[in-house]
Amino acid sequence: MPESQADYRAYVAIIPGEILCKIYAKYGSRLLERNVRSFLQAKGNVNKGIRQTILREPHRFLAYNNGISATAEAVKLVDLPNGGKGIAEIRDLQIVNGGQTTASLYQSVRKDKADISGIYVQTKLTVVDRDRMDKIVPLISRYANNQNKVNEADFSANDPFHIRIEELSRTIWAPAVDGTQRQTRWFYERARGQYADAKTRESTPAKQKAFTLTHPNTQKFTKTDLAKFEYTWDQLPHVVSLGAQKNFAKFTVGLIEKSHSEPDETYFTHLIAKAILFKSTEKIVQSEKFGGYRANIVTYTLAYLSNKTQQGVDLNQIWKKQSLTLSLQQVIRMISREVHRVITKPPDCRNVTEWCKKESCWKAIQGISTEAVKGSCLTI
Repeated sequence: MPESQADYRAYVAIIPGEILCKIYAKYGSRLLERNVRSFLQAKGNVNKGIRQTILREPHRFLAYNNGISATAEAVKLVDLPNGGKGIAEIRDLQIVNGGQTTASLYQSVRKDKADISGIYVQTKLTVVDRDRMDKIVPLISRYANNQNKVNEADFSANDPFHIRIEELSRTIWAPAVDGTQRQTRWFYERARGQYADAKTRESTPAKQKAFTLTHPNTQKFTKTDLAKFEYTWDQLPHVVSLGAQKNFAKFTVGLIEKSHSEPDETYFTHLIAKAILFKSTEKIVQSEKFGGYRANIVTYTLAYLSNKTQQGVDLNQIWKKQSLTLSLQQVIRMISREVHRVITKPPDCRNVTEWCKKESCWKAIQGISTEAVKGSCLTI
């Protein structure tokens, strides 16, 4: 880009597909740290199209593909014999848009033994000074991503809070249960598609199986899940009932307003205990066969439990056991029945789902008598 007053420098380049593939093979998802999502696998129409072009029309890849947008802290150029410029070195390369293109090249070589020697990828490289990186790069990522659907929650992937939760999830082992010696981890999917991407990057079926045993799919949770767990326990079931994206947006605003301190191990283990509470309550409510409104019944049931016990449920014990006691399960079952009774009889015969989004619904639930939850052993 010609010299200007802009606080960045920009280059348009063509990168050989083989080079891009080798970089991804070496650095993996680290190359996509500032991307709003990881590889979404070849499921969406966009990713399927990329794969088909690689396999069937590699010579037209440059014409068909939108290319990638990348950022860097610094770039070193060299003069080429033909009079052009070449890239000799890039510092802190990040692909902020085009992660699907990059990972598709890698997966096609690895899985399909594709020949990508004739593939070239157009690249817009934006060089930003380190002190401006955190301000400018997220905006580049936001505005550049429009091929696959991007949820609002995706744009918070690089918030320090979520990065820290991801770090904790990759290092903290959950206690072994059922008399086994096998410990597992709870996998926090900070960027959409991380779990599947991490699994498929394991080089053999045996290693992929080991990955699944260490990170069971039932122990994967996302940013919107996290917001659901927290806002349910914070007794905001009417906000959770707004839906995953709206609830997450409000949770994000709440984080900013609270100036939340950096999560530590205690925060993480308590978060997982809330996750176990939530997932276990989903199963309990499902078994009751209420016929609908499971999501609303779950969040209201646990919010009621949190409210009436003044958040006195032993989260440390749930973390250690990785499960709920039978007595707590029975309490939850009884509360859920009362919650179902209240939310399915909205005033003025209004829509149940809309009724659950109102604070007045939460006030009605709080009015449930603890005596109505017979044998509940709740300590009020």
